[in-house]
Amino acid sequence: MLVLGALIVVFIWALFIYQSVHARHEALDTRGSEHRNLALIVSESLKQMTDRAKSIGYEVAVQSNHHGYERVLNLLAEDPVFNRLSVYDAEGTPIFFSHPPSGRPGLATWLAQLSQHVQAFGYEPILPLRRVGSGDEEGAPVWRLPMLVPVPERVGGSLKKVVIIELDIGYLAGLLQHIELGSSGFLQVLDSRGAEWMRADSSGVIVGGAELPPIRPASDGRVASGHSEFELGNTRFQYVYVTRPPNGFSVAIAQPEPEILESLVANQRLQFGLNVLMTALVAGIIIWLRSALHRQQSALHDLQISERKNQRLIDRLESEHARSSRAAAIDHLSGLFNRRQFIETATEALSEQRRKRRLTALMFIDLDRFKAINDSLGHKVGDLLLQAVAGRIQNYLGPEDLAARFGGDEFVVLLGGDRRESDIEDTAQGLHRRLSQTYELDGIELNNSPSIGIAICPRDGQTIDDLIQSADAAMYSAKKAGRGQYRFFDQSLNVTDAEAFHLEQAFPEALAKRQFVLHFQPQVCLETMRLSGFESLVRWQHPEFGLLYPDRFIDMAETTGLVIPMGLEVLRLTCEHLLLWRDEGLEVETVAVNVSPVQLTQPDFGATVLELLKSYGLQPRDLELEITETAVLDARAAEQIHILKNAGIVVSLDDFGTGYSGFAHLESVPVDKLKIDRSLIARISNSHDDSPIVSSTIILAKRMNLKVVAEGVETREQLVHLKVAGCDFAQGYHISRPIPADQVAGFIGKAVEALEEPV
Repeated sequence: MLVLGALIVVFIWALFIYQSVHARHEALDTRGSEHRNLALIVSESLKQMTDRAKSIGYEVAVQSNHHGYERVLNLLAEDPVFNRLSVYDAEGTPIFFSHPPSGRPGLATWLAQLSQHVQAFGYEPILPLRRVGSGDEEGAPVWRLPMLVPVPERVGGSLKKVVIIELDIGYLAGLLQHIELGSSGFLQVLDSRGAEWMRADSSGVIVGGAELPPIRPASDGRVASGHSEFELGNTRFQYVYVTRPPNGFSVAIAQPEPEILESLVANQRLQFGLNVLMTALVAGIIIWLRSALHRQQSALHDLQISERKNQRLIDRLESEHARSSRAAAIDHLSGLFNRRQFIETATEALSEQRRKRRLTALMFIDLDRFKAINDSLGHKVGDLLLQAVAGRIQNYLGPEDLAARFGGDEFVVLLGGDRRESDIEDTAQGLHRRLSQTYELDGIELNNSPSIGIAICPRDGQTIDDLIQSADAAMYSAKKAGRGQYRFFDQSLNVTDAEAFHLEQAFPEALAKRQFVLHFQPQVCLETMRLSGFESLVRWQHPEFGLLYPDRFIDMAETTGLVIPMGLEVLRLTCEHLLLWRDEGLEVETVAVNVSPVQLTQPDFGATVLELLKSYGLQPRDLELEITETAVLDARAAEQIHILKNAGIVVSLDDFGTGYSGFAHLESVPVDKLKIDRSLIARISNSHDDSPIVSSTIILAKRMNLKVVAEGVETREQLVHLKVAGCDFAQGYHISRPIPADQVAGFIGKAVEALEEPV
């Protein structure tokens, strides 16, 4: 135990040390990558400024007199970056100063640098050397950043003029206000020899400061990045830089490592405390275990004394165990096997039957209208009925047959012995007849019938579980056929989902009896915060299962092709409600209807929709059809979409962002709206950059002249974000859940005032 405890403690502290070192390197690498990206961005911004300086310099170079320079100064005055201008000839002699008092008298030393730069990189603007020929004292603050722009002759390519355009360092430092560099971090702009032109942090320009290690550009003259470390006082700094030799400057970022590791150190202190606690806990456990072992040795002596007494109890315990095992295997109400024991026993019986190459049948029995008997006559009569049924089953079966009650009014029978299929049917018929006879229960005469499903091994299943599933599906088929019958399993039945089979069988009847109803979810215009329309959503008012939502039957309807008549029913109900609302004076502009890709592939779908609108006296603009991304990729569906669009019906692309079509396919399909899927909207909380995908989608949709609808808006923060991002419409639980058709009038009359509250 001592060795194990020591190993645990060593492992805890070794893991702590490893994680601390690894986390430190990872934090520094991560911050270094961030600083490298920031330096690249700043250097790219300076590069763009040098390009602008080059264009201004060439504009200046073509002027030949002071009047021309004055015209260029008007252009320069409108630029927030550049504030001073000087023009020199090829020998460095001044020609023109925009601010004569601060003009440089000559460029002798800078011309040598400029000549080398032109030979290496051509006539590109360059940041000159700070300490050679700048005219400023070394270490003195500089408030303007000069850019040398060499201008060549049009013929011959020799140097014609040199233009100095000076950048406002305050403007450049202002760009860093919203960049997090820590309390001691700073950014530098350096010349090609590493001399500092500017040092700034998030608060502005830093005057003075300790000298840092020089930076040398890459030997091949390309843009390159690097990093190093240095100590300033007693503080170690991380130093990341990017050099741009073609423009003669480098951008460097420095930040103290303690600032970078501040949050990590806090976590490591907490982990250190936890490790100390764990070490103390391990030590305490070891001490406790030693004490427990000592007590155990004492208890062992007492156990030896009581061993003789325990031996006398063994026989009694074995008999009690046998009795409890029998009780656990039997259903207490019916006296038959329970489910667990039946499966165990039936599995062995099935193996024996298959070894003897005999047919084995399993019957799944369900009592019809048993719930009604329980509800009307009471549970006492129901229990008596279950006991009577169990007795009749047990008395009818042979010695090799097994019976069980699975729970409720469900019974299962395994028919063993040597039977042919005709014998199995005779047995099922006789058992059905026996269970359908009149019951006399506590002075009440009761007539009831069973529904029986039959599965045969090996035809319908190889195991007990397979046979139970097959017989269960056959029993549902018997109930569907009118109850009080028995049915053999047929492979066309869906074994894995009897309920889905039941729904599929009931679907045509549901269409005939108009069991499908519509709920309507409001849509709001985000610009005016007024109601803009509704989306109709289909529901199935099933007589047995209650109100069913689309996820229970839409896939089944599309698979079987029943989605075509159901979709037509939804369109008909939508037109019917829309006409009724307008007759009542309700202002409902438009109603959106979801259309399945299967519907769109029908060659007469467009004509059918237009004929339906005409029969209700509605205009095409009153209806909006929502299609999925998969429909965009089907040529036949696209043809129907063109027909509907040309007729004036609004077409929107539903669940955008979850499929694979993208914006490229929208150019070939006349879509008016994009509906952003709720899975993307759900990522928005209360920050402006929670969901860049949503913002980007809205921007691209606007450029394609498409309206944007956000689905699944559940919070006020999401609504505000979408409105700021330029989204046109929104719907979701924050506005309203889908409501039945008879509640639409009340919603329009009462809830609109809440929607008009400013966001």
